[in-house]
Amino acid sequence: MEITVQGWITIGLFLWVIVGLVFKLVDEIIIGISVPTVLALTGILDAKIAFADFANTTVLFFMSMLVLGAAIFKTGLADYIGGKIIQVIGSDEKRLLIGGGLAAGSISSVMNDTGSTGCLMPIVAAMAKKAKVSVSKVYMPLAFAASLGGTLTLIGTTPHIVASGLLEKSGYQSFSFFEFTPIGLTLFVVGMTYVYFQAPKVLPAYNSDFEKLPATANPDRLKMIIVGLVFLLVVIALATNIMPFHLAAIIGSIAVIVTKCLTVEDAMKSFSMPTLFLVAGIFPLSAALVKTGAAKTIVSSLSGFAIGAHPFIAILIITGITAFLTQLMMNTSLCAIMVPLGILFAESVGLDPRGVVMAIALASSAAFCTPFGTGPNLLVWRPGSYSMRDYFRMGFPVVIMAWLIISTMVYFIYELKLV
Repeated sequence: MEITVQGWITIGLFLWVIVGLVFKLVDEIIIGISVPTVLALTGILDAKIAFADFANTTVLFFMSMLVLGAAIFKTGLADYIGGKIIQVIGSDEKRLLIGGGLAAGSISSVMNDTGSTGCLMPIVAAMAKKAKVSVSKVYMPLAFAASLGGTLTLIGTTPHIVASGLLEKSGYQSFSFFEFTPIGLTLFVVGMTYVYFQAPKVLPAYNSDFEKLPATANPDRLKMIIVGLVFLLVVIALATNIMPFHLAAIIGSIAVIVTKCLTVEDAMKSFSMPTLFLVAGIFPLSAALVKTGAAKTIVSSLSGFAIGAHPFIAILIITGITAFLTQLMMNTSLCAIMVPLGILFAESVGLDPRGVVMAIALASSAAFCTPFGTGPNLLVWRPGSYSMRDYFRMGFPVVIMAWLIISTMVYFIYELKLV
């Protein structure tokens, strides 16, 4: 299947986003708004669809969590909680990394990884501030830990649920709750070990980080209690799915303003316009890749190299393709594209389809080289003042380790049946 003109335009937009952000050719807001504009002008997507993601549930969630985080800071609650944690684990930078990482990983295994990142950001930032450690040293490790923690169970990250549903729809047994755990736990331990030793060396320390955090007012015990209760209710809503995640965050952000724990002015200051425009631009780009057939054509062409290869090499190829593409598009969209192709791929080369789908689902969460593939990465991007180079330098080794671990363990578990 050849790539159409619209497919090439979409691929060109992909390259434009990457090159524009890496080399900072223009402002990030311009890069973000250019994507839906071009998609609409060229007829790849209807204008209403191209710009619809400015009200996307993920965008609403991001903005609302930033408001809630500002309230946690402003009332002094983050300082209080952070201080108590530091009393237990100490103020050493590596202990902060491990403490925040273990918390994010544990929470993300049973609730949305983006939600756990948003909830922990203000607390981790307060801990960093007390320890005089730049938040740029701890935000990215927090996001990585949340993404890795999400691989531990069926419900830890959306791609797992999508993959299991598509697998069952194709006539195969769906994944059990803990079926991801052996590989996911290995990924988490290896990934966090790397972060522990390398983050202090690799990640930059931006001196202006703390200037971006909301100033803490004189601690008001009543307001701290109110914000704490709101925060707890949002966490419960995220963990139990009693309501959509964005609705819980919106209600929480409204509550802290109505109760005067945060002013409207401070709430507006907490918004990140570059994040808003970039997220709203990247989402329709993923949709365009699917609609034009560009993603399917690329995957089909690359997977052709696996025909006749050793089973382990074939798994390496399909896992590698997924791990590469997830750096450039949202992991849930990629998983929805890759799983049906992966099942056909497995059947054609004689692999266990459940193993291939497992590899695809896990590799979809290996988006560590860019801020685009996962919600946690996007959430910490602007607050951490990170550049594309920062993500690549820190994330590339994690992607390689994840690729090799997933491929090897899937081969032994699903092909050799040794576990």
